[in-house]
Amino acid sequence: MANLGTYYPSDSGIGDTRFISQSHTPFQLRTLQQNDLSEVAALLSRCFYPQEGWRSWLNPIMQMGIFHDLQSRHSVRLTPYTSLIGIHSYNNSSPELVGTVEVALKSLSPFLPFAPAVPYISNLAVTPHCRCQGVGKQLLLACEKIVYQWGHQHLYLHVLDDNAPARRLYAEIGYQLSETPSHWSSLAFVQPKKLLLRKCL
Repeated sequence: MANLGTYYPSDSGIGDTRFISQSHTPFQLRTLQQNDLSEVAALLSRCFYPQEGWRSWLNPIMQMGIFHDLQSRHSVRLTPYTSLIGIHSYNNSSPELVGTVEVALKSLSPFLPFAPAVPYISNLAVTPHCRCQGVGKQLLLACEKIVYQWGHQHLYLHVLDDNAPARRLYAEIGYQLSETPSHWSSLAFVQPKKLLLRKCL
């Protein structure tokens, strides 16, 4: 992982933020802007949907759906919400999007109308050639600072049981298993278990 460097949060937790790395390849973190939506949607599509085989034909449709979801969350903020992106500049070339993450208040029990909303991380993605360079870690640490400014002491996220690199990252920065789904719920959809992780801030 890259050196942590120095992170400067905004006063509100939702304004522009910047990360200054002490490594030779600095990158910045800032909040998502309207003109970032297309590029972020493309990154999420590349990271979360197949890029080869017949299922890759659906990527344009999936990317369009992601774009509209992002646009909706970006324009209508009924609860505390922040989307961050990581930008990397190489030798004064055009800045490159290297990662993104969202954090918002969300109920972990959507079928229980009075279940409390908790800070929840989603859509953490790092462009493939920039992985293992500290981008994901810094995005997560930035979310912690934002959530703390919101006045919360815990932060939650889900990870698939078979996603070993993501699980190692989360364990490294202090996330612990909070809940696992039942064995039958995983068999019903023939997919890996979805683990709920929690970190105490």
